Amino acid sequence: MPIYEYRHLKKTGSCPEQFEKIELTPKKPISVCPDCGQPVERILSIFTGKANILSSSNLKEKGFTKMVKDREKGGYRKID
Repeated sequence: MPIYEYRHLKKTGSCPEQFEKIELTPKKPISVCPDCGQPVERILSIFTGKANILSSSNLKEKGFTKMVKDREKGGYRKID
């Protein structure tokens, strides 16, 4: 069963910045948060494992942005 990750496009106080949703047969991504009704976007989740193909420089070369959890401030931040 696929689990998709979404993030809010606007900051909201009632929901976390990102959340996961199990979708049995997703025809298209959801566009609003099921809890607060604010707009959301589906984000690409990748398994980092041991593969070097997911290095920051390789992802940037392919047009992706790597996000990591910011433990000090909470939420996520981009890796350059």
